[in-house]
Amino acid sequence: MSQRTRLIGVIAIALLGAGAWASAQIFSPERADQPVTLSGNDIGFRIESRRGDTIVGRLVVRVDGKWVDAEFGGGVRRLH
Repeated sequence: MSQRTRLIGVIAIALLGAGAWASAQIFSPERADQPVTLSGNDIGFRIESRRGDTIVGRLVVRVDGKWVDAEFGGGVRRLH
């Protein structure tokens, strides 16, 4: 094997390694069209974003097979 062939082989391996390393550095964003919902059978938590290590989202419930936002119907009540 000639010295030129070895040099071309070393350069090709270095380029392949650099390409593999660079592709591993790319951040793949979460899909925006389908939000992630952590759920049980009929109640779940829809992840909308992150703030540092904190996950931000909404409480959702399953109604007729679809996930819909839940809203608490509480308030201040007078005690008797």
